[in-house]
Amino acid sequence: MPTRIATALSQGSPQEAGSELARQVKSRLGADQPVLLMAFASTSQPLEPLSAVLRAEFPNTLLLTSSTSGEFVESRDAKDSAAVFALAGDYKVFAGIGTGLARNAEGAVGAAVKDLPTELAGYPHRTGILLLDPLAGVSEEATLITGALLGAETPLAGGAAGDDLQMKTTHVGLDSRVATDAVVVAVIFSKAPLGVGVCHGHTPLSAHLRVTKASGNVVHTIDGRPAWDVWQERTRESAAKRGEDPSKLKDAEVGAYLLRYEAALDTGTELKIRAPLSRAADGSISFACGIPEGASIRITESVPARQVESAAEAARRAKTQLQGATPAGAVVFDCICRNLILGSEFKTAVNTISRELGNVPIAGFETYGEIALVGGDMSGFHNTTTVVLAFPV
Repeated sequence: MPTRIATALSQGSPQEAGSELARQVKSRLGADQPVLLMAFASTSQPLEPLSAVLRAEFPNTLLLTSSTSGEFVESRDAKDSAAVFALAGDYKVFAGIGTGLARNAEGAVGAAVKDLPTELAGYPHRTGILLLDPLAGVSEEATLITGALLGAETPLAGGAAGDDLQMKTTHVGLDSRVATDAVVVAVIFSKAPLGVGVCHGHTPLSAHLRVTKASGNVVHTIDGRPAWDVWQERTRESAAKRGEDPSKLKDAEVGAYLLRYEAALDTGTELKIRAPLSRAADGSISFACGIPEGASIRITESVPARQVESAAEAARRAKTQLQGATPAGAVVFDCICRNLILGSEFKTAVNTISRELGNVPIAGFETYGEIALVGGDMSGFHNTTTVVLAFPV
């Protein structure tokens, strides 16, 4: 049975959005029944009532859900909406959920994976999907634990839930269960390999810098100096070309400035992006996830054109892993920071992903972090990065 994928985007109340999403999926799949639904919804469509509608419409389909900070399909992106990705074809999908992530990441991930099969006769390829609550503060740890428990031979893709930039509560769900401080892990068994592509649009601006004092997600000093002082110094020349002076920024302008000049962990041949979010009065900088004391970082810069090109490259990398098969569609996990950088051009990046894969249906959400474990330097938990999970026909 060939793969068929349907995507849909809708607004309104959870009941209205869920009913419209179900109608569109059924219209596009016809007699084919989906084996997997992934629903991504803003805080305007709380997951519990939305899940109830989708479960009633597709009672025999496994449902994965996440709250978001933006939603999109191949044709457009939106806010205050819900998007769905429906997969039909010869696949077997299993999933589990674990809670108490902040207190015990290993225990939460262990609970999510404990009943997942490690192999299935006739389906030689296994790919993992990870959805998690980033506000638990252990996204990197949970990603690495999941990768270790699934095994190095299992590619992993996923995203950290959002809440429309409120930074208060994020949710993930499995079937009718929705939870915060939680993690959902799914495995997809297939007869042909799926493709995971990951890429960011940043280039190094500074030399290597050493984080000399840090606690959790707060970097206090770099090379023995306040982090913000170093950031200003190393970005001033680039900013001046746009008529900006970092020393004159108002507090409300600092966040947007930092998103243009993000940090990167030097992991080898490629850089892993870490998004700075705010500065404090003492010159420290808070990041979207932890940066360890002693880490080597570089300050990067990015422009919208590079962000669009990196989305295309992520799609190309995912397509390559399909080993010559024609793409049927993809799930995309894309950072809210990229939306803030691109603005109205974010839809161009979304359209580019679909076009690179052959104008196929795609659906995804704007995350608080992206997950890709595919081996090599780019594996792990990311910020301001595009992750594409592609399915073959």
